[in-house]
Amino acid sequence: MSGRQPWSILRQAELLDGLVGHCLMRGGAPADEALITISRAEASELQVLARLMWRMAPYEDEIRRLIAGA
Repeated sequence: MSGRQPWSILRQAELLDGLVGHCLMRGGAPADEALITISRAEASELQVLARLMWRMAPYEDEIRRLIAGA
């Protein structure tokens, strides 16, 4: 990351939800295919999010236990 604080989980969810929104039909059904345009900033944030998820992936079971309390 470039020295800035990573986006909050809420902001990351909003980014993903916005992208998904472009892939839905008017009735809410997923489109068979979608061609979307994203900004440079969105592409950059998706890269940051992907790197973060790659780093978290090895700890997924532990994270799930912490969140689920199991």
